[in-house]
Amino acid sequence: MTPVPASLAFKRWTAAELRKLPAAERDAILEAAAKLAETEYRTNPELTAFEAFGKDDLYGESSSFRNAVKSG
Repeated sequence: MTPVPASLAFKRWTAAELRKLPAAERDAILEAAAKLAETEYRTNPELTAFEAFGKDDLYGESSSFRNAVKSG
């Protein structure tokens, strides 16, 4: 991986800006951002101390399920 200069590591990149960069530079920036995010997720319980779905958020009988049962 290409090392990211400190001046670029903390810049707020837009998706358009990242797409314009060479792949190696873009990958290095995204890797650095992922490392920062990993630390935040491991140390900040507010980011992970919740249920993604409540008991009524997921349906066992979606339209695709019903179609599979009808054709099966």
